[in-house]
Amino acid sequence: MRYRAEIDGASALKVLERYIISLTAAYAFTTFALSFYTTSGLDLYVSLFIVEYFILTLLHSPFNPKAQKAINIVGYGLFGVFVVIVALKVLEILVGASFL
Repeated sequence: MRYRAEIDGASALKVLERYIISLTAAYAFTTFALSFYTTSGLDLYVSLFIVEYFILTLLHSPFNPKAQKAINIVGYGLFGVFVVIVALKVLEILVGASFL
């Protein structure tokens, strides 16, 4: 019962279920909002999705150990992608050539 909340006698959603619903809603809202912004770069979408992922992961923890292990692995990969995007943007500013 550690990962399940009880509200007014009714069983609430598990932490992991709330997390997945929150991620889906945040990604949908971001995609909708950015659809009005005329940009040709996929890096903006990916960077915002990664930042949302980390914020929502922090807000919804703790997870059960099995889910936490999977979330950590995904987080390491996304952090690596984010570092590559930022490094390419910094190089673009310093060198003046577009990499993305």
